[in-house]
Amino acid sequence: MTLPERIGKYEIRRELGKGAMGTVYEGFDPVIERPVAIKTILAEYLANVESAAAVARFKHEAQAGGRLQHPGIVGVYEFGEDQTMAFIVMEYVLGQELRKLMRQRGRFAMIDVFEVMKQLLSALDYSHKHGVVHRDIKPANLMVLSGMKIKVMDFGVARIQSSSLTQVGTVVGTPTHISPEQLLGLPADGRSDLWAAGVILYELLTGRGPFVAETPVAVMHNVLHADPAPLSAIVPSMPAVFDAVMARALAKKPDERFQTARDFASALVAAFVKSKPVAGAAQQADGSAEPSPAAAGVLNDDGAGAAGAASGKTMPGSQPLTLPPEMLAEIESSLVRSIGPLAKVLVRKSVLHARSVEEFNSELAENIPEGIERSDFLKRIERLERSSPSAALPLPAPTTPRSPQESVAAKPAAVFDPETLAAAEQRLALYVGPLAKLLVKRAASESGDLRELHRKLAEQIDSEPERAAFLKGLR
Repeated sequence: MTLPERIGKYEIRRELGKGAMGTVYEGFDPVIERPVAIKTILAEYLANVESAAAVARFKHEAQAGGRLQHPGIVGVYEFGEDQTMAFIVMEYVLGQELRKLMRQRGRFAMIDVFEVMKQLLSALDYSHKHGVVHRDIKPANLMVLSGMKIKVMDFGVARIQSSSLTQVGTVVGTPTHISPEQLLGLPADGRSDLWAAGVILYELLTGRGPFVAETPVAVMHNVLHADPAPLSAIVPSMPAVFDAVMARALAKKPDERFQTARDFASALVAAFVKSKPVAGAAQQADGSAEPSPAAAGVLNDDGAGAAGAASGKTMPGSQPLTLPPEMLAEIESSLVRSIGPLAKVLVRKSVLHARSVEEFNSELAENIPEGIERSDFLKRIERLERSSPSAALPLPAPTTPRSPQESVAAKPAAVFDPETLAAAEQRLALYVGPLAKLLVKRAASESGDLRELHRKLAEQIDSEPERAAFLKGLR
């Protein structure tokens, strides 16, 4: 096939690949002067279906993708059509498909598993809240950028839930990552995407798929009827707590799975926290030891353990910051919401590295995908700094503990009924996951009355509508 010189106003540089629906090209926007990816409908595809219906579906794809503005989702810029084709212009992403990375690595290090799943589930949570179900989540549709940043590609079989448009054929998707209900031709909602995310998690942790078989028919049989081997049976060093997470993620019935991407992410965080494996106990595919995100021995750039922060050891030539312990605890809690149990070791590591508050904040923020989530994190840190004028002083002599008289002078905390705290924790867990227990305990020790307790807990929720809903549910 001859490479077209232009599609619409876009100059065509090269062919990137072909999918079930069309060809993807690398193009260039001469007006804005930026590279783009352009997806077209193939002529042979149009020959096999009613042309108007195919273009309508294609336009619908652009509408669905265009509604999604998230750092973990490939952006859609424009839909166009002429006498010969229809096309979608998308963000050009320079990276590598997760599928290729999986073939190179086999099993992933636990810290990378956490990074991939955190970003994938964040993107799915966002798309599902906007009524868009991907319906074909698989490693080939996840692009890995530098720094293990993830972009979800190709909402080509996405469906806005309220739409009556139908897809060509009875099954759309990849057999190894398609949910049981999709195979049976039943309606698919966000839980089908979570099933596929569960398959990816299994592959990342074990280096193999949960339903592999010699033929597509056998794969489909396994998806519908077979339970995959537990993770711990394949990787003996795998903490058993992950078996329960995986069993729920890959439940045959949608009602028995995680109901939202947020639920799935919270369960993963809880599993990492509960597992507490010894650093170096797990092995990568090449036999080398991998540090666990739940362990304190995550390596610094020079190979020194981050646990050195607790023993007072600092890196040569560095001047660590002095930050109030309560401030560090708040920053850690805030970071946990975005990156999970790695927050503790990353905070300790950044205290050793950073020479200023700005550098400390920037280093931590780099662990959060760009966008609203990172911006909100930086705003929370800024609020903490304003309320703690003693932060970021040069390292002085050890701080003198407060005298008993000074401690007595502090505002006494109220004594709350256990049932009240349990109700608050249960409600807060809907928004922040397993971190709720720690946040309730801390807020209770600092609050003088019930109103102050609820206010402190609501501050842990970033979204204003969710914050309002949380407070309303406590009344």
